Amino acid sequence: MMNTKIKVNIIFKPGIPSARTKGGGDQTACKMLYEALKKRNDIEVYYNGPIKEGPYDILHFHSLGDVFFKYLKKENKSKIVFTAHVIADTMLGSALLAEKWKGLFSQYLLLFYNQADVVIAVSPLEVEKLKEMGVKTKIVFIPNGVDLSLFKKDENLRRKTREEFNIKEDDIVLLSVGHMIKRKGFDTFAKMAERLPQYKFVWVGGIPFSFLSGGYSEIKKIIKNPPENLILPGPCPHDELNKFYNMADIFFFPSRQENFSIAVLEASAVGLPLLLRDLEEYKEPLSPYYMSGTEETFQEKIQLLAENKDLREEYSKKALKIAEKYNIERVADETVKVYKEILNLS
Repeated sequence: MMNTKIKVNIIFKPGIPSARTKGGGDQTACKMLYEALKKRNDIEVYYNGPIKEGPYDILHFHSLGDVFFKYLKKENKSKIVFTAHVIADTMLGSALLAEKWKGLFSQYLLLFYNQADVVIAVSPLEVEKLKEMGVKTKIVFIPNGVDLSLFKKDENLRRKTREEFNIKEDDIVLLSVGHMIKRKGFDTFAKMAERLPQYKFVWVGGIPFSFLSGGYSEIKKIIKNPPENLILPGPCPHDELNKFYNMADIFFFPSRQENFSIAVLEASAVGLPLLLRDLEEYKEPLSPYYMSGTEETFQEKIQLLAENKDLREEYSKKALKIAEKYNIERVADETVKVYKEILNLS
């Protein structure tokens, strides 16, 4: 009955606007997995494949919404895999009044996750969070990955991009990539720019949910009157992001909650030293390859990295180790193992 190749439909149908013109981190993770699976000879893979192309052996969902139930109704013999890019905590600081409806949102998530054969958690801590939330389905940890052919050091690109934004060769540039929301720490990033006018700060991204975004009024005030050294290029297509990573000297990511940030992986692939907020989520998958900080210590840590080239070199080498560990090819291998296991092919 089954083909020699496993027939997989990777599904991502965003129900909300994205801060990147070609999708946010969840969609990026989904597309990178799709591209990696396309290269394999044991998988026949589709991206948002139509129901008429079925039946599929595996329906692998990366987003929530009514499309899940449409596929479920028709593809009743398919095995269901759900990558949990979103947990209830993800919405805190992302959307207005999220703390008020966090419990209701948890129940909404369970409608999807508890109908899967396997739920993939993208960080070790998320495994525990999903269990606490009430997920009864089998949960496995498979991290997000990064395509090392797309994200890599390029000195020529660095020079061109700095020229484009009128940044001198010897300027120290701190970069962050993501939605302009409270959860991602855009307010902290702007505050550090104001305190450290001797450096350039670049934030690539946009406001995802308009006035419903977390911290919207505060963020709009910053955008209206940013510090002179804060550069805001806006949203950027994913395939153009490599130029911003190459332009930078330090990846400063003050996000307050993450499951497993794609932007951190992309920055690490270019060899940027990583300065991240001190979060539990990072410790197991990323230690000891990054520098952590808090609201109280970020300024000191930024100056430490900015003024010490040898320290930047040290953390650049460490970051490259993260990229190698989470190469998308390895992530694809682990994902296919899950497919084979639930199809009793392993």
